[in-house]
Amino acid sequence: MFDCKVAYYVNDNIQHFPPVYRLQTKFPGPIIVRGRKILEYIHKTYPEIAERTFFIRNRQKAKQFLKKHQMRIVVYPAFQSLNFGLSVEIFHGGLSDKRYLENAFISMYDLVLFPGEKSRDKVAKAELLDSVVNYEIVGYPKFDPLINDSLEYQPLFTNGKPTVLYAPTWISMAKEGAKQHRFSLYGESSLPLWGVNLLKHMPESVNFIVKFHSLVHENGNSVNKQMEDYVKQHGLEHRIKILYADNILQYMDQADVMISDISSACYEWFHFNRPIIYANPAPVHYKPSDDISSNTFAWQAGDVINSEDDIATLINNNLNADPHQEMRKKIFHYSIFQPDGHATERQADAIAKLLHQHESVPYQQFVRTSSLKHLWRNLKMNVFLKRKVDKLQGLDSAQ
Repeated sequence: MFDCKVAYYVNDNIQHFPPVYRLQTKFPGPIIVRGRKILEYIHKTYPEIAERTFFIRNRQKAKQFLKKHQMRIVVYPAFQSLNFGLSVEIFHGGLSDKRYLENAFISMYDLVLFPGEKSRDKVAKAELLDSVVNYEIVGYPKFDPLINDSLEYQPLFTNGKPTVLYAPTWISMAKEGAKQHRFSLYGESSLPLWGVNLLKHMPESVNFIVKFHSLVHENGNSVNKQMEDYVKQHGLEHRIKILYADNILQYMDQADVMISDISSACYEWFHFNRPIIYANPAPVHYKPSDDISSNTFAWQAGDVINSEDDIATLINNNLNADPHQEMRKKIFHYSIFQPDGHATERQADAIAKLLHQHESVPYQQFVRTSSLKHLWRNLKMNVFLKRKVDKLQGLDSAQ
């Protein structure tokens, strides 16, 4: 039996784990993972919590585990729910301009913890905020170690050259069974169009870090494999590093300029107050927008690569000047609440308050009551809210 009555439910995706890792320092409860890949990763990378990490893929067995250990709260870093106890959504990103937050599933939680005003406003614009049971704006816990000067790592380069980081989002259409891009008609990842081209046109005077999203897989003749082969074939390992990792923070800290596309990584980068360049996944269709529902809202804060000729020019320009600094700061503070190093504490306080409201209820009564709540929320989501969301104009048609 666990003393802590807060559990975690995580997909087989290592990028979903950093927000859980931050929060479990406050609530050291059991962590249920849905894949062996992430289980092995946690055992290797975070051995101190391995003994309370459990691989349970079957949803019913996961619920039985939670009931056996009398868990009251389940924390989710993505849009999922076991329909058990009290559900809390903390997001593994929550900042992205993808059409992600505009999801009726957000009504399934007892508490939603937004990183900033922009995320809340996106949900409100989709006419879903009134259906959120309860929410608080707490900030972005993932970056507390940076702000608190507790980030530790070994630098990738010691040659004194400036460093450029490339952090593309995943290719939604490449996911198994996908027939179209998940969030828009024209895709969100710059990787297919710009991955190899960035290697070819990267100035020799800079170091280059490529940090792939965890959903970009190391196999086949994929773009990432082509990039790895290009680096090896041209003997560029001394100044180009290609990485797969759960947390981008240490690589951002080493970079002078970042290149990304339509990703939460863009907003995370704003913490560093350094220039950003956007690699356009669909130059014919996408351009910067001041609409928070657009998938290019963040692009107001940097230059955009639309052709091969732009690459070296924009990199050199941004290494020597920062013309978008004011807009970047404005969007940063709108998107991330109080970047003061205490977001984890605010997140934990909100969860503790929710737990306190229900901890005196006899457990069997608590389980029955919460089950009825979940039944009603599922009905409401599937019958009423999804119809509303289906009527919303998509990002793709607005471009």
